[in-house]
Amino acid sequence: MMKKYAHISPAPRALLIGYKATLSAALYACGVRCRHEPTCSEYAAEAWSRHGFLTGARLGAGRLLRCRPGGTQGYDPVPDEKPGWRFITPTTTTTRT
Repeated sequence: MMKKYAHISPAPRALLIGYKATLSAALYACGVRCRHEPTCSEYAAEAWSRHGFLTGARLGAGRLLRCRPGGTQGYDPVPDEKPGWRFITPTTTTTRT
C-alpha cells in the first residue's frame, strides 16, 4: 500500500493509510462499499498531489460527505482547476446624493 501513495508527502500518506486500515476496512467488513470511482482514498491522494494538502483535504472531505445514503454515486474525478472560495460580492454600488 505504501507504493500506491508514494507520490504524496508523508503526513497525508499516513492519514490515508490509517483511514484504509481502520475505518475503510471496518466499513467494508460491514458490507459498505464505495459508491464512487475512483474510491475516496484514491480521490484524496490525487487531490492532494494536484492541489496541495489544504485544498486536497477540503476536496477529500467533501467527497466523504457525498458518500452517504441518498448521496451521489458513479464516476467523480478530481477537478482540474483549483476550486476557489466563493464569496458574495456586490455587483453594483449605490450612493445617496
